[in-house]
Amino acid sequence: MKFSFSTKGWHDNSFEEFCTIAEDLHFEGIEPHNIRNRIFSEKDSVFQEYSAATTLRMLFERNLKLPCIDVITDIGDPKLYNNSVEEIKSCLKIAVNLRIPNIRLRAEACDDHDAAVANVKKVIEAILPDAEKNRISLLIETRGLYADTALLRDTLEYFADDYVAALWNMSAAYLTVGETPAKVIANLGAYVRHVHLNDAVKTGDSLEYRLLGEGDLPIREMMKALRSVNYDGFISLVWDPTW
Repeated sequence: MKFSFSTKGWHDNSFEEFCTIAEDLHFEGIEPHNIRNRIFSEKDSVFQEYSAATTLRMLFERNLKLPCIDVITDIGDPKLYNNSVEEIKSCLKIAVNLRIPNIRLRAEACDDHDAAVANVKKVIEAILPDAEKNRISLLIETRGLYADTALLRDTLEYFADDYVAALWNMSAAYLTVGETPAKVIANLGAYVRHVHLNDAVKTGDSLEYRLLGEGDLPIREMMKALRSVNYDGFISLVWDPTW
């Protein structure tokens, strides 16, 4: 297993600073979150197409990788279909330029599960040919709609495609719907290509995030579950500074 951290919540840092944080804390990767953030959108951003070669050289020299890039639009919302496709295409372009192997997709919980699942399939079907051509995996996160990993398994089996897989959000699956590590692995197994790790306690209907080890997550059991399927990908710490 390898370790990375997400840039979620870190709005005032440059990419060079993220690289320094990764080096200082002995992480092996950085997971870019939200392409609307200024580090993506500024003209001199390291994520611009003309900067790709320089960015790749910087990562190589520091022995770092970008294991995943995060889409933030809710792909389960039919009203956001065009936004979802547009954002995924933008992330796909960045992933191609910077050799990022995975794109995180999220679908939030809603009342009409059938409509949400249908829209997820519609969005992925629109993007999948380009993802396959560029060998980039679309990873559906176990949160919101898909904290129910049996539902996620059914969606993945619908595609039965090497480039549609799962991202295990450990706290969301466990604390929102009670999915044990054993159940997650039983349902998803080798579909798991990337992992999000943060700790929290459940307070009523919401989660209160804590420093790792100070919440209710059964982290030891989760690591054992990953080892049971010989998982050798990245575990990405989601480390919002507001927590």
